[in-house]
Amino acid sequence: MKDDQFYPDWLYKKLIENDLPWHKKASLSLESFCEKYTLHDSFWVGVFHHVAFDQSVTIAFQWDSVWLPDDIKEGTSYFDDWPFLFFQLEGVKEVTTANFENLDGINRAIDGAEFLELDGEQHLAIDDVYGGQVNIVFTGKYSILALNPDGSMLKI
Repeated sequence: MKDDQFYPDWLYKKLIENDLPWHKKASLSLESFCEKYTLHDSFWVGVFHHVAFDQSVTIAFQWDSVWLPDDIKEGTSYFDDWPFLFFQLEGVKEVTTANFENLDGINRAIDGAEFLELDGEQHLAIDDVYGGQVNIVFTGKYSILALNPDGSMLKI
């Protein structure tokens, strides 16, 4: 990684080109993911809405390995060693945000996430420790993918 960039080169390219290896996605449902793992203390990379070609959204996090089981990834407090976690949601109907204010360069850490189905729609709500909220309503499929900092697969 270069000194003037925060993330590895492969991440920039894969996110912009919507070219993550989704064929290697985890077999987890969002509900079982939320029961088994946590996003707590993970950092936002971003919400990428692919409006040019479809109604999908890719959500990217630097996933705090401290909260992961050691057989998946040994915990470390050094964030350059944290894996990247991605959710791809299809059939997105709505993306809303609330309470996002400038934190003068501080990366927003996640507090928690919740997934629920309501009236035929799926809702993913993510709250950060500073009061920011992202809510996504979608009706299509979803995929979950975890990659190591070098871009290799992380099996979850």
